Amino acid sequence: MPKTLKPLIRPHGLIEITKTFGDINKSVKQIKDGTLTLDPAFGDKNIICIKLPYKLKLAWDHNKHISSIKCHLLVAERFRSVFDEILEQGLNSKAYYFGGCFDFRQKRNGASLSTHAWGIAIDLNPETNRYGTSGDMAPEIVEIFKTFGFIWGGDWKGKMCDPMHFQYCDGY
Repeated sequence: MPKTLKPLIRPHGLIEITKTFGDINKSVKQIKDGTLTLDPAFGDKNIICIKLPYKLKLAWDHNKHISSIKCHLLVAERFRSVFDEILEQGLNSKAYYFGGCFDFRQKRNGASLSTHAWGIAIDLNPETNRYGTSGDMAPEIVEIFKTFGFIWGGDWKGKMCDPMHFQYCDGY
């Protein structure tokens, strides 16, 4: 690992995720129409905004760029270090489109919450790394994320393959 970070064991499964990053289910509210919303207190306590060392284009609007992301405070230093390392290695042209980080939502095709709901996942270059495909994520980018303890959705098999996705947990 290029930089020394505070130890943080990558949680395995929902029980460890909630022990590590907070029991988000206690903060979920259901509106009359069945829509789920997140109590803002969860975000106030757990989600922070970090500055990126270089700008990323928004995947859904190529005319706009972002210079910061919102993520869980316990993985903020790791995200910062990942993007610092990407820039240091001159690989920022290989991680250029931002597809989301903290986003209170359910998993695709599922009822359980996405790891994005905790702010412990990020999607990069979604246009060329679509869910269910092998994508074209640069191996160097994958290796940097893995060096900092993230797992890569491109390692998931078959229809579950999600090459745009990196998360700081496994078994969920």
